[in-house]
Amino acid sequence: MKVKSIILKGLYQSLGLAAYYIIVLLIMNNISRLFVSSGNMEIIQGFMFLTIFIVSALITGSIALVHPIFLAFRGRIKEGVFIVLSTVAWSIIFFIIALSIFIIISNS
Repeated sequence: MKVKSIILKGLYQSLGLAAYYIIVLLIMNNISRLFVSSGNMEIIQGFMFLTIFIVSALITGSIALVHPIFLAFRGRIKEGVFIVLSTVAWSIIFFIIALSIFIIISNS
């Protein structure tokens, strides 16, 4: 696999992760509008949080690790590791961009 292909694969996986994070955040920010809270809802809220947490871990793990694990099973461990590192690098870049935008918006 070429270096450009590995970098693009990491970019696509990181974009998939970012899109998933945005969807989950939109749902979590609007959960109070979706469900009317009445009475003692702590247990249900805790259950929902843990369920979202576990499902998110499974989905993000699948997005970021399925292809590298597939490559590792085919004996191409080095390529798989580089794809994971590329995904991490792109995710860090997206985080820095989002943090910079947040800082600019909050200071204006």
